[in-house]
Amino acid sequence: METIFPREEKADLLFDKILKDPEACERLMQTFYGEIDSDLELVGGYLPPEQFAKALFDAYKNRDLTAFLMAVCKNSMFDLLRNSFLAPFRFNADGQVNPYLLTDEDGNLIQTKEIHVSEKDYNRFKKVFRKEKGVKMYLAYGYRKRHSYDADTMDVMEYKMGEHIGLLLVYELPDTVKQQRTEAQAYAAVWDIMMKLQKDLPRSFVYYGQDSLEDEGQRFDELGVFLPIHRFSERLEKSIDTADKIVHAQA
Repeated sequence: METIFPREEKADLLFDKILKDPEACERLMQTFYGEIDSDLELVGGYLPPEQFAKALFDAYKNRDLTAFLMAVCKNSMFDLLRNSFLAPFRFNADGQVNPYLLTDEDGNLIQTKEIHVSEKDYNRFKKVFRKEKGVKMYLAYGYRKRHSYDADTMDVMEYKMGEHIGLLLVYELPDTVKQQRTEAQAYAAVWDIMMKLQKDLPRSFVYYGQDSLEDEGQRFDELGVFLPIHRFSERLEKSIDTADKIVHAQA
């Protein structure tokens, strides 16, 4: 039987990677318990008892761990992994623009009414902006998200969290679609890059897209490294150099 989110099936390769890394296991556990403890602070709070019981029993009958997790900690399976920085975010997942580019490829600001860019943040970006082969640099808006049940309708709801403006580096990676990899297999393939980035650039976001970048008639996988301005502003240029070395060394 399919789960609520079919794309999360066949994730064994990714899970094996996490199980072999004690630090990753610790991070996942802390995120899980942290989300349970913070339930009342989140939009929607706890499910009412009857809805909680129904969600729990439905998850058991359908053998759907994601449904269970959404009932107890308001995160799907992959929400937990991504919010623990243990799996990359998908570029423009579910047809929603994320990350949202705020500059063009030449570093010029794109005017938008939806997202305000302060002069200070744009100047920080312009100070380090550069054009290089194999990587594109943008100022962007990005966010994380979680899924949970609506307390009244029991519909699956999606909530944004961790919204930031930051510097986005987009790298070309070898194509994996031709190798017939699932999304989870692709995530496992970039695991080493992502874990190295998290060790050297903690709390950076990693985005990944299969066969989503086109250049001179060829299609590539793309990997994005998102550095929130508020966290990396004092060492932005050094962080860019660090990301370049990690991605180019292991891609």
